[in-house]
Amino acid sequence: MRCLLDKVTARHTVQGLLRLAENRNPSVEEMFALDLLSRVGAEDIRLFITPPTFNILQKLAAMPNYSELIHIFLNQTELALPSRYFKRWSRRLREFGFTREDSAILALASFGTDKQGTVMGMGFVATFDQPMMNHWLSEEKLIRKRFSEMKKEIPAPYCNAPLPQVLRPEQINV
Repeated sequence: MRCLLDKVTARHTVQGLLRLAENRNPSVEEMFALDLLSRVGAEDIRLFITPPTFNILQKLAAMPNYSELIHIFLNQTELALPSRYFKRWSRRLREFGFTREDSAILALASFGTDKQGTVMGMGFVATFDQPMMNHWLSEEKLIRKRFSEMKKEIPAPYCNAPLPQVLRPEQINV
């Protein structure tokens, strides 16, 4: 099972690690994000982050206070890379009223791959962005129809790309 973390979920995870390292109590959101991270080794789950999130974390990793915690996080996540048809699907999602950033996350969840190019898409997007989740749910039927139509026109393996579920971290079960 593959799951793409949006930037807020990734931030809550890293902040939760920092709070634990400082013997402070993580927030509720941080606990939910940390729980998802803890399931990487115990369950058949692969967590992915976006290129912009990876770039920010790389910069923060240069700071001695954060380096070790960021490396712990990066060692348990993978970088999702956009594949062919990512841009097309992102444009089409913007037509449904998603922001540029939200459409990029959702498109990467369908047309994202790992460094080796061995996977296509994610089963889930983990997010705390309630407006994005609500908008996804309200448009999901039309999005599915548009996605199915698009997939009919494209070759393998892209025609096998999944449409993800968009959920809060605590709602994701494998």
